[in-house]
Amino acid sequence: MLFNKKANKLYVRFCLSMMAFFNLNCVKAEDFPDPHSAADAFLSGLVSSNRAPGVQYVLVDREKTLYRFHAGLADLRTKKSVDDTTTFNGYSITKTFTAAAVVKLALEGKIDLDAPLKQYLKELPQAQSPTVRQTLQHVAGFPNPNPLPWVHRADRHTTFDEQAFVRRLIQEYPELDFKPGEKFSYSNIGYLLLGELVHRVSGMSFEQYVMTEIIQPLNLNKNQKISFTISDPDHHAYGYIRRWYWLNLFLGLFISREKFLSGSIDGWVPFNHLYVDGKAYGGLVGNAAGFARYLQVMLQRQKPFSQEMLDMMWTPGKTNAGEQTRSGLSWFYGELNGQRYFTHSGGAGGYYCEIRIYPDINLASVIMTNNTGISAQHYLDNIDRFFIAGEKSP
Repeated sequence: MLFNKKANKLYVRFCLSMMAFFNLNCVKAEDFPDPHSAADAFLSGLVSSNRAPGVQYVLVDREKTLYRFHAGLADLRTKKSVDDTTTFNGYSITKTFTAAAVVKLALEGKIDLDAPLKQYLKELPQAQSPTVRQTLQHVAGFPNPNPLPWVHRADRHTTFDEQAFVRRLIQEYPELDFKPGEKFSYSNIGYLLLGELVHRVSGMSFEQYVMTEIIQPLNLNKNQKISFTISDPDHHAYGYIRRWYWLNLFLGLFISREKFLSGSIDGWVPFNHLYVDGKAYGGLVGNAAGFARYLQVMLQRQKPFSQEMLDMMWTPGKTNAGEQTRSGLSWFYGELNGQRYFTHSGGAGGYYCEIRIYPDINLASVIMTNNTGISAQHYLDNIDRFFIAGEKSP
């Protein structure tokens, strides 16, 4: 069926109104005239169905942006809209940058990935110290306590003592949960320690090293944002949690509602702008355009991402028994429409995002929302399928 531009818009609006009553996963590519219209429908539906106040999505290949989308509100109180330059907390997608920093130092001969982490962080109390590689692969045995309390308000950021936080956690969690290499178990503490490793070996703060060696070579333009600070609060989306979401009912057990939350509006409870206490496991702030540029440079195999570095990060890990784990060096992997991908999500108080790269077809995608997410939502499965439908791996 042929559609003109006006008819396309009317059709998408009709589909959006219908999707207010149905699950967004029911959006089918064949119901739309082109992939962009299908993606518009799904992404608009995230906002219209109250899944998130605001959203950004970007799809790139090696050379250019193929599709971008933004909708909804960055601030429900002032009705300020999300635009292309709005920033969000990236949370755990930071771990891919931490892994890149460690691997870069390893390729320079400054870190031995198969050496015990304790060789570099001598204060670690673990009798059976995991290796750096095991820590990167989440098979080290480090515990993973609830990280929701590990936050501070943006107005306290300049005085927050991250080194004291690291020392406290080392003292509070001196034991491993299991023998290193025994099984996969995600750990924020492991990546907090990897950030300290980067600091000790490089002689620079973790933030300074990542900004200088990983982010600056990306040559971000003025509309592409990645940093460890909320540089422009007026263009940073407020994070939200649904008022009647089960987690909100118990949130006061983990953080001070008076300190971190402020009232409610339109069924949402807003967070004050905040940072996590440990930069290496979740400290980055940025927009979809910035993180898409990060992935695009990987597709190009440009500095700092050599093929050797990417192969190291994307090779699946193994347990001591030889069983393949869920991730490589920070990157998780999967397949969509016959195409392999590498991915990481980031979610906690106020925000949820995903990044993904399809190396065999030179595509990469990013989605960012300002709705609290504490588990993988796999939004990119639902959106990217419109753009790679029918393609098969060589």
